[in-house]
Amino acid sequence: MKNLKKNDTAETYEIGFNAGLDALDNINDSLGNVPPDVLKDALAGLLTAACRCTCAFAPNEEAANEIIELSRQFGLKDFKKQKKEILKDKNE
Repeated sequence: MKNLKKNDTAETYEIGFNAGLDALDNINDSLGNVPPDVLKDALAGLLTAACRCTCAFAPNEEAANEIIELSRQFGLKDFKKQKKEILKDKNE
């Protein structure tokens, strides 16, 4: 285990991001090929767990809400960028 400091933001963000991807892999392994409505329920559970932990570790509710909103914005931005790259690759 690394001895990370408060200013190691990029590295600790990457650790959390990769843990989220691992959790999604675990959901996929557990459920297999399921309809979107079943996957939706599993994703809701994963996001609820992440939000609950955010609320528990944040200094207050306002800080938790800021972390959750920032994460939502990052996710949406990354999704749009990836979608644009996929469409670009399809058109080439």
